[in-house]
Order: sequence, then C-alpha cells, then structure tokens
Amino acid sequence: MDRLSYILEQLNVNAGVFFSGQLCGLASFEEEGTGYIHVLRAGSLDIIEANGEKVMLQEPTLVFSVRSQPHQLFGGHREGAELVCASVKFQTGSRNPVLEALPSVVILPLSSVQGLESFVNVLFSEAEAGREGKDAVMNRLVEVIFVNVLRHIVSEGATPKGMLSALADRQLSKVLHYINSNLNGDVSVERLADVAAMSRSTFIQHFKSLLALAPGEYVQNTRIATAKKLMLKDKPMSIIGFEVGYEDASGFSRAFKKNTGMTPRDWKKLNMTAIA
Repeated sequence: MDRLSYILEQLNVNAGVFFSGQLCGLASFEEEGTGYIHVLRAGSLDIIEANGEKVMLQEPTLVFSVRSQPHQLFGGHREGAELVCASVKFQTGSRNPVLEALPSVVILPLSSVQGLESFVNVLFSEAEAGREGKDAVMNRLVEVIFVNVLRHIVSEGATPKGMLSALADRQLSKVLHYINSNLNGDVSVERLADVAAMSRSTFIQHFKSLLALAPGEYVQNTRIATAKKLMLKDKPMSIIGFEVGYEDASGFSRAFKKNTGMTPRDWKKLNMTAIA
C-alpha cells in the first residue's frame, strides 16, 4: 500500500459543505475537532488567524485548516469573496499521528496543484446549478479535493517529522505496516526492532526521533484509532477489543477511556449519532 492510501485509511475522513456563495463581511470558524477547507474562486479574502496575523488572498486559492485552528475569514473588499466552505471531520478523532504530522494550515493557489482547479470548477458548478443531490455531490468533491491536497503535501515532503516521514523511512515504514496488520499479535518493542532490523535501543531512538512517541504509545494510539473505525461499522464490542489486541473487555475499556476520556459505548453512541 502506498503512503497516501495508508494515510487515508487511517484518517477515515468525512466532508460536508456548509456555505457556498459570496462572503461580504466576517465569518468565524472555531468548532473543536473540526478541520475546514475554504476554496476562493474569485474576489479577495483575508484570513485572520487566532494570534491576529493576517493573510491576504487575491487569486483563486484553497485553504485547508487541518487541526481545528480557530480563524476568521473577511470578505470586506468591494467585490467580496466567492467561496465554498466545508467542514472536514476525521472519524477516528483528532488524536491521530497522521493529523499531527500535517501542517496546521495549508494555503495553495489553485494553479500550483495539477488538476485541482478542475475539481474546484465542478464544485462551484454544482453549487450554482442547484440540481438534485447537490449536497451529496459537493461533499464527495470536497473529499476528492482533500485527497489532492494530501497528495501534494506528501509529494512535496512538507513535513520533516511525523507520520509522513516515518512512512518514507525504509525501516520504519515496515514497522508501521506491521503494527497495523498485527494489532492482536506480537507488537512488543523487541519484535518491532526485529522487523526494522535494528537493535532495541537504536530502534527506540529512531522511532522517537521521527514520530515523537515511544513505540508502545504509538501502538496504543493505533489500537484505539482502529477500534473507533470498527465501532463505526457497528461491530460487536467484544470482537473489537480482541481484534485490536486486548485480552478482555475491561482492559479494552480502560485503555479506551484513558486515550479518549470516554468509555467505548459512550464514544460510539456520540459518534454514531453525529454521522446518522
């Protein structure tokens, strides 16, 4: 599996368009746990970040706020700003090594990414036409645009540390794929060091240097993220715990609550309701 496919599998992304049209004035975006994609097709737009810094856009541009960074958009110039805005939610949650590896905000002129402008044109065409199924089509188009943004980030090597770097590392990429395929098997540090063909101490040091996590912490995070995906597929809780490497339901519940602050059943109830 290539890096981008692996990343998308880990994120389990859903996009939802909530605004399309002319923005004249100020709009704020602060919802916790939500990323945003803003696409400027025409006009000019100011992005005001939480620290007060301002970025001015005067050409067709895509803005991807990855980790729920509070920000404001201002389309206050004479012509305003022609925009589509969408929320991007990750069903496995924001505590995800992939998300942490991405830049917090990505700003890309549409002309800088091959093919991106074509998808954006179709997106605006759907917004303007008002045909049946418009919302569903626009949401899928935003997900395709999201994939193209990730492809650009991966190909440009824009993240010197974190998951993307680890996936590009010959030894650690084997380890990450091994962990993902063997969550209910032997994922001890000794076994992972063997997979990487490194000594135990060298492996731990190398792993931490790229992922800023100890191997055991990464395994636990991956187990919980995988459990979330299985829960959203409505698999029985007892089977999920075993599949992600816990010997009994109580051990799984304790680990899940430590990672998320919620019991598995409470998390499932909340998130199944949110996507219903």
